[in-house]
Amino acid sequence: MKAVLGVISTLFLLASPFVLYWTLTHRDVTFAAVTLLAWVALRTIPIVLTAKAEQRRAALQLPAIGLVFALLGLVSRNGVWLLVLPSATQATFGLTFLRSLRATPLIEHFARMVEPNLGVPQQAHCRRWTRYWGYYLITLSALGMVVAATCSLQVWMLYVGIVSYGFVGVLFAVEYIVRKVEFRDYNRKNPIDLVISRFAPAKDVAS
Repeated sequence: MKAVLGVISTLFLLASPFVLYWTLTHRDVTFAAVTLLAWVALRTIPIVLTAKAEQRRAALQLPAIGLVFALLGLVSRNGVWLLVLPSATQATFGLTFLRSLRATPLIEHFARMVEPNLGVPQQAHCRRWTRYWGYYLITLSALGMVVAATCSLQVWMLYVGIVSYGFVGVLFAVEYIVRKVEFRDYNRKNPIDLVISRFAPAKDVAS
């Protein structure tokens, strides 16, 4: 049940730009803002049901941001407030990465779910790439805000619905390749690992 609700919450997040685009092109700003408020309320339900008590405050940050921007758009009747919401959400993710550097870097947290015993080089890699991800997401969010304020609705939809996710995918791929080449830890059942290992053989093979 928890996994299903988590999937639903993710789908709500991914679909938000498309909902905004449809409402702003077919109706007025007020209707779009009210729709976004309802959308945020629905998205909050799985978060409240799945998040642990100590994690609930952090988990509700994104719905709270959505609520603020929806109200700003409703009061001002300015659609730009609604359009910057995806970028504000992306900036929040970036800040989450950077804040985690104060304790356990976020990427290290995820890595320990797979390999609890990380060596010093692996921990350094996780810390370094947590910082990269934080700055990268904040940069993408700033670009998205510029697009929202200066470009057409169609260009905005192209950026937040496709281009932005493409940029995220690029950094994910770069980090994956760098990690594999640096540590030569390959999964022989993974075809991507097999390709990378041809150019950067495992240390036991290279020696």
